[in-house]
Amino acid sequence: MTVGQARSGTAGSGGVLVAVRLSGGRTLTVRPVRPADADGIEALFGSLSDEDKYFRFFSFSTPGRRFVEQMTRAEQDGGYRLVAIVSGPGEDLVAEAGYAMLPDGDGEFGLTVAAGWRGWLGPYLLDALAAAAAARGVPNLQADILTENYRMMALVSHRGYITLAREFSEVRVAIDAAEPRRRRG
Repeated sequence: MTVGQARSGTAGSGGVLVAVRLSGGRTLTVRPVRPADADGIEALFGSLSDEDKYFRFFSFSTPGRRFVEQMTRAEQDGGYRLVAIVSGPGEDLVAEAGYAMLPDGDGEFGLTVAAGWRGWLGPYLLDALAAAAAARGVPNLQADILTENYRMMALVSHRGYITLAREFSEVRVAIDAAEPRRRRG
């Protein structure tokens, strides 16, 4: 499957959005989350620096097991969640991204990418989430972002967003799920 097909919100064999061959015989696979991914998500959250935890959860601690297990069942509540897994010798969950439904019909999104995998993976996951939301009739994806979280602000800025609310240390943003990612030019 190509990245272009993944952006359209389609999933290939086994729900895989994309599989990328990496050096050393490894493969990065992006697919919908499964309940068996809870341990990998916990390990990903546990590997985050204090700053990364604060930016992702607005706290220096990570969510408990119950919350993680709820994340693996996002579709039961109308949401959607993806994981990125590197396989080769062993298997590591290196990213998670998803949205939960809000009462107004929008989705509230969040994403976590392991430090060594940042760069193209975060934008790809956000685009895949937006495509999935659009395919499911979710008009917008919203998130609260701390103003000092420059990486996340750059990510949503590159995709295009509107500010819904702003407080002293955070901003509420929304991205149009149906709008393709903006290209620099």
